[in-house]
Amino acid sequence: MAEAVEIIRRPKLSRNHLSPSDYRHLSSAAMRARCEISRGPIWVRDAFTHCVCSSCFMAFEIREGFMDAAAPEARDGTQFPLAVDLDRTLIRTDSLVEQFLTVFCRLPWRAAKTLLKLREGKAKFKEAVIELSTFDPDVLLFNEDLLEYLHAERERGRPLHLVTAADQRLADIVAERVGIFESASGSCQGHNLKGKNKLNHLEERFPDGFSYAGDDVSDLVIWRKAKSAVLVGVSNSTRKAVKAMDCAVELDIPRQKAGLRAWARLLRIHQWSKNILIFIPLILGQAIFDPRALLPVLLGFLAMGLAASGTYTINDIADIASDRAHRTKRRRPIASGAIDAGHALMVAMALILAGVALIGTLSLSAGGLLLLYLAGTLSYSFKFKREPMIDIFILGSLYTIRIVIGAVLAGMTFSHWLLMFSFFFFFSLSMAKRHVEIVNAASGSDRVLPIKGRGYITSDAPLTLCTGVGTNLVAILILSLYVAQDIYPQNLYDNPEWLWGIVVMVMMWSLRIWFLSHRGVLNDDPVSFALRDRTSLIMGAVVVGLFALSVI
Repeated sequence: MAEAVEIIRRPKLSRNHLSPSDYRHLSSAAMRARCEISRGPIWVRDAFTHCVCSSCFMAFEIREGFMDAAAPEARDGTQFPLAVDLDRTLIRTDSLVEQFLTVFCRLPWRAAKTLLKLREGKAKFKEAVIELSTFDPDVLLFNEDLLEYLHAERERGRPLHLVTAADQRLADIVAERVGIFESASGSCQGHNLKGKNKLNHLEERFPDGFSYAGDDVSDLVIWRKAKSAVLVGVSNSTRKAVKAMDCAVELDIPRQKAGLRAWARLLRIHQWSKNILIFIPLILGQAIFDPRALLPVLLGFLAMGLAASGTYTINDIADIASDRAHRTKRRRPIASGAIDAGHALMVAMALILAGVALIGTLSLSAGGLLLLYLAGTLSYSFKFKREPMIDIFILGSLYTIRIVIGAVLAGMTFSHWLLMFSFFFFFSLSMAKRHVEIVNAASGSDRVLPIKGRGYITSDAPLTLCTGVGTNLVAILILSLYVAQDIYPQNLYDNPEWLWGIVVMVMMWSLRIWFLSHRGVLNDDPVSFALRDRTSLIMGAVVVGLFALSVI
């Protein structure tokens, strides 16, 4: 005999109203009580009060009594061993998709060869992918709601087994990392443990019955034979199909859908501000109000934004592992699991194709330059971001290509002085971003440490400081020569002497960026930082005013 419960329904709560302490079971009959609406287990915060259904969040009050402990178990099937799937169930992502895409970004040709293994079956493909991957279990995104439930079931003595279509080696690593499973079964020797194959395995392994935790429509064939089900992020149609079966639902954990805000963060819409550089030739040539010159550049701005968003997304896919280990980058949509890496890749490819097609209709030369830009940014993401100095060279070049594209779309000749200034200036700003990463990594430690995901070490700080400040001063010198040797002879400006004030403001702002970088407080890309920094905005307004005075 064990303690029984009398359940009194209370008003429905929402997940937002629950603190982490609500997600706790008691080792008593209350733990085995079921919600009268969803049949989900009731989780208890205090002794027998402040209880809530883990599925529908209906609040309950539980009163003590006595009953046979086996009675509720017989009704809901929780006395049977629970087999747990891995992808999008125990973890919130698809391990195969992420592993393949990560390998493809690192070793594209070898990753492409693994696709040939699909002719021998999906299990062989999984084996080939995991042999190329450097899997780190510490970067897995576990489903905390499910893990909490599994730990509680384990505490009351229920057998738990990891049964997944992922490769057997991956299943073993995850089972060892979690530490609550009595066994781990995965795909191996050409046998893909999914759908009917998984069902046959479970029926052979557990002839007296089993429960199953899964997420996919392919799991329906398993739930038809299971004694009870744990649903994790299933679709509405799958949920209805399960509830129509003779299979009690122990727990139903909804999947958090990515909203527009998550997609906007992934696509880096705010980074489109960098593409304003394509308007520089129009502004300096005083053709900003010429519709024939302005319209192509506006469309080019849109095309570059679409393509850039695609490359930012691919960069995040390539950096999944390093981002999850980073203090702030782990909150990015793909790294946090808010957006699936496979879905993100499809969107990225569509955006890149749309951008190239749009700008190609405006100018084949501009289209070729955009392809060059894409080649540079993707080679940076896949390879050169880990090569010291080469990474900064590529970043400086990408900014300069934007200006060239703007000149081509506007049909204007571009100044070589301006292009040289652009390269050295943005080389310096890119170095400032790298320098602050080195400074922050070196703080609090006397040891020489590598910068994760980069090719630098903490002792490189003096080199990046000298190189960055030096190229910044070279950029200011070139800007002065641009004003004296290029702008003055053209007689485009009525009062060109005001432009010297712009040279001074650019020098003051860039040196301030380096000052903040060396102190380790520049917490963002310098261009993005300037758009949120009050001092930078004031200095920008002064630059606009000085330019206006020069043309009046």
